[in-house]
Amino acid sequence: MSFKNRFFLVSLLILLAVPFAIWVAPFTVSNGVRLWVWWKARHEGLIVSIDKIEAPFLRPVTIRGLQVKSAPDNAFLIDLTVTQVSLNLNLKRILLGMPARAIRDLSIQKLHGELRRRNRAGRAITQSGWTTLHRLLPQSLSIAHSDIRLEDGPTMILLRNGSLSASETEARRFSAAEVMIASPLFRQTFSQLRGATNWQDSRLTLGGLTLTRGLDLQSITADLSRLSNQRVGLEFDVDAFGGKIRGNISHQWRAQRSNWKIAGSAADISLAQTSEAVGFTDRVDGLLHACNFTYRGNLTEPASATASLWTELTRLTWRNRTAEAIMLGASLYNRQVQLQQLYIKQKANQLILSGEASAPSNSSDWLSPDFRGEISASISQLGEFAALFGANTGDFAGKIAIEGTMNTRDRKLGGHLALDGASLTLFKTAIDTLSAKLNLKATELEIEQLNLKRKNDSLTAQGKIDMSHEHNYSGAISATVDNLDEYLSIFSGPDETNSKPTPANIQITIDSNKWDARGMIDLPNSSLLNFTANFPLRIGTDWNAFLVSPLNVTLDFPSIILANAPEFFHPEIFRDGILSGNISFSGTLQHPQITGDVQLLNGTVHNASLNLTEASSRVSFRGNRASLDFFTAATKDVDLSLHGEVDFQDTNDLAIKITGATPIFDLTLRPIGCVGKIEIGTVTVTLAPVVAELEFRGRLFQSDWTIGLREQTSTQSFTILNLNGTVREFPLCFSGLSTEEKTLLLGVPARPEARLETVRPKKRTKRH
Repeated sequence: MSFKNRFFLVSLLILLAVPFAIWVAPFTVSNGVRLWVWWKARHEGLIVSIDKIEAPFLRPVTIRGLQVKSAPDNAFLIDLTVTQVSLNLNLKRILLGMPARAIRDLSIQKLHGELRRRNRAGRAITQSGWTTLHRLLPQSLSIAHSDIRLEDGPTMILLRNGSLSASETEARRFSAAEVMIASPLFRQTFSQLRGATNWQDSRLTLGGLTLTRGLDLQSITADLSRLSNQRVGLEFDVDAFGGKIRGNISHQWRAQRSNWKIAGSAADISLAQTSEAVGFTDRVDGLLHACNFTYRGNLTEPASATASLWTELTRLTWRNRTAEAIMLGASLYNRQVQLQQLYIKQKANQLILSGEASAPSNSSDWLSPDFRGEISASISQLGEFAALFGANTGDFAGKIAIEGTMNTRDRKLGGHLALDGASLTLFKTAIDTLSAKLNLKATELEIEQLNLKRKNDSLTAQGKIDMSHEHNYSGAISATVDNLDEYLSIFSGPDETNSKPTPANIQITIDSNKWDARGMIDLPNSSLLNFTANFPLRIGTDWNAFLVSPLNVTLDFPSIILANAPEFFHPEIFRDGILSGNISFSGTLQHPQITGDVQLLNGTVHNASLNLTEASSRVSFRGNRASLDFFTAATKDVDLSLHGEVDFQDTNDLAIKITGATPIFDLTLRPIGCVGKIEIGTVTVTLAPVVAELEFRGRLFQSDWTIGLREQTSTQSFTILNLNGTVREFPLCFSGLSTEEKTLLLGVPARPEARLETVRPKKRTKRH
């Protein structure tokens, strides 16, 4: 065939191929894109559905109704819906494999997406999948009307009505109606965000974002240039509350274990502006002068990571807590935590702590840390220093110095600590001098020396505490007190009516948790009160366990003048009288055995719950019962004479039964819900019910007591005691003010002289 014919044939084939290619291209490209998307999604465990693909010749490919979901076995839950996607493909790059981006322009309309981690051991995106995503990064990008939700455990990021446009050739814009960040430590919402974008070398930068008052995001850059190597990065620069915050975060998960690199710094951050922006109810003032932080490793295994922290706070003020400077420096390397310095300066107060510790390899080892350190403190104003840690300033005062070393290993303590103080106030109690030496040994804490002095009072103690599982302790305590009332007022309040001193001497010996105490109290104008006590008390014993622990106590007080005794011995009841007795207590507090007797003579009564003015009594104890041999009392109108018995076999069900030598009448006419006051008055009409017996019942250490009134049943010939149970029973509610509706009114015949005065006839006048 001649050359002319060959040329004509080739030209004809080309002319026929061009229309054919134009006719076939839309079908080929659309089905090719659909097949490629299906094949890649199936390989990554994704389910993709597409409503329609349009691929006009030499025009962008349009995908309508795109939906992407993850398979049930995937590590992440993915739910992505896009109304329309437009792709301007680089066919030269796709067909010939040339070094350029496969997508020139990518436009997305109405994106709704949700990404949530649900199974860390599930199927993850493969290396090939990340490489494909990297290759699909476009030259320019436009996303309109997007709603995205990202979740990882308790942390969530929510973007509402966001739009983004970015190009490699020019700056474009970003906007969002709302961005919400929620985590266990932080929760904030930012609204109506506007900023500029820059897209260069697979790095997307957002800049010029005003997040809230005092918080401006100068720039934040997401680095996707190494996405194919399964590595992303984030850099940010923030103007925050008068200062600067800069950070750089990168995450690589290509290896079997993920690796994080975090570096951040902050300078001159106003704590006042920060607290106001975050919404703290208590104002915090001061300055975060400097802070530097680095971290490298796996976030799920912090003990195996490398980290460092240095921070300095100045002029810190929070509530009534102030400090001129707080500095903290620490580092973590090769499972070793180095506390370079913890320094606290508050006016003339200084505290320095340094040391090192081994990071635990598992969570259970946090209970047995390996720490070695030194502590040094010079505190001239203890009250202000204690307030820094939340204590009441008025409870502490004075000067104290602390020096020592300490170490812990395998739950064993070691080291030495020395304390010296002067002109101290501890828990509102003045102490002239304090000195203590503590030795921390492998399995025990030894109190080598403890001396307290206050005026002429002194307390010395020494002992050992076993730090093993048994927690046994032994030692000796000796205390001499010039006026016991000054210390009892800590619990009962100041006693302004009694100024006479009450000396006391107490000696305590402890052997393997068993206390043996003895002492004497010299009450004013009274005989000595001598006591002994023997009981076990283990560390960690609660009240219920102490109730059933054996207890032996003896009290001997031949004569106590209550008018001169501290109010601790007669709380708000007896203002005068002579109290004497001898008691021996054994058994337990719940099931006691008591022998001895207690007697009160010529007692002056002052109590809002009773209208008695005078009282005398004698109680004899016999094992688990006691008899009220006599109880005589008087009001301004009547005399009262009672006797009874007490049953305390179980102090959780203690019963006191009282009967009168003279008739007692129930004069309470109106119904009452509880008894807040018992008032005894005269009775002139004997038609009221006669109370044969009063019974008080309740638990010794609780307030749920009741009072029962048993009445007599009368016939024409005799009177019968009603033994079928208490006819009327009321709960006691003595606490608080008693109103008239809570008053139980009992009547007793008036004194003889009062009755004579009542029935004595008036003197007749002589008639003239």
